[in-house]
Amino acid sequence: MKAVKHPLSYHLALDTEQVVQRVKMGDQLERAREIDHTAFFPKRAQAEAAAAELSEDGFRVSVSRRGLGTFIMEAHTESDVEEETVDGFVKQIYELVERHGGIYDGWGGPVILKGS
Repeated sequence: MKAVKHPLSYHLALDTEQVVQRVKMGDQLERAREIDHTAFFPKRAQAEAAAAELSEDGFRVSVSRRGLGTFIMEAHTESDVEEETVDGFVKQIYELVERHGGIYDGWGGPVILKGS
């Protein structure tokens, strides 16, 4: 499966959809939880440079090979998932990944239901 590059506006639109769905499920958006980000790079050096920057910002980051000529960077941090927060972290990581020649694939995290 080849990574597809989408503009930042595409990711921000998906974020809005995801937040709406989380509200419908009863997610407590304000509660911090593990957030995972994924990006793909053609060269290990690019992925490692992006990972180093995120590491300096407090993310736990790993880089691994995924098939021929593709490296995957996974970054993890704790965050709430309120819309402004999500837009902020997506812009930050999307721009960082772009700067290093990669493709941002998106983010994910668990739903925290009321009473959890």
